Amino acid sequence: MNAIAPARAFDLTADRFDSLVANTFAASKASRHVRDRLIAQVDGGRLDHMLLRARSGIASLPDTVNRKAALNTIDFAFEPLVMQGMSTDQAIRYLGAVENTLQVREARGLDCFGPLWVDTIHHVCVFSVLFQLAAFLGKNRRFTQVVLLHQGQRPEPRLRIVSNLLRQVHGVALVLLQLQEHWFPRLARLTTPGTVIFYLTDMPPEAFPQAAKKQRGRSRLLLTHGPGVALEVETISGSQSFARRLGATRIVLDYPSTNSIRIRPVGADEATMSLCPIEDWVFWPLLVGTAQRETFAHQDLALR
Repeated sequence: MNAIAPARAFDLTADRFDSLVANTFAASKASRHVRDRLIAQVDGGRLDHMLLRARSGIASLPDTVNRKAALNTIDFAFEPLVMQGMSTDQAIRYLGAVENTLQVREARGLDCFGPLWVDTIHHVCVFSVLFQLAAFLGKNRRFTQVVLLHQGQRPEPRLRIVSNLLRQVHGVALVLLQLQEHWFPRLARLTTPGTVIFYLTDMPPEAFPQAAKKQRGRSRLLLTHGPGVALEVETISGSQSFARRLGATRIVLDYPSTNSIRIRPVGADEATMSLCPIEDWVFWPLLVGTAQRETFAHQDLALR
């Protein structure tokens, strides 16, 4: 397992694959042609220095995984452009289709009383999973309000779409609470026994320096490939303290494999350790391969 020191874990320069993808889509209104062109560049080898194999330092990473990571980044940027043109029915079907790709392997801790705190991560399907879980909790557990804590680095049309659908179709209110000054007192005022709070625990400290200064807590994210761990990264998380202060039951939602979701309770004082396939993690382009040694020793995590 390769543990990345936080001081050198992430690259914030503009010469990254996700930045290239975002800028390329922004420069043209023909988004479908842009997507095809980006995929052609990936397949042609022109962007190899930006792809997962180079970024992670794992030379033995298979071509299929290297390409899948690139496609995930392209489609994560392409998704909001497509969704904005969908009707309500189309958007519901699209978001619900995630159940054909990701199966819930384990679901414990959802039958609690009082507010529920959900630690999760930036998986490529994060918006679909958010929608499906919020809809389930509204229908089956009588939760009426979802609060999503976010950094608000840029406008996110998917959140507006998800918010509208949850309200119109499921009667669940989605509150977007930006992690700015005095956000926690506002959260405390919002929180009721019918509140679910989604908190993304995999924010790279270097990408969010202000949050890193204010939040001393850390969590671990194990980026997996197959049955083992490829890389381990340390990320920002203050969920232990925040959930305890709210009196909320705390659960973790993560992704043990490329086709599964796991939901499980964690103790109030337990540090979060999440799993995600390396190619499905939204932030993989921030990884720095040159600062790492390839030790790709598969570690059996007993995921099955």
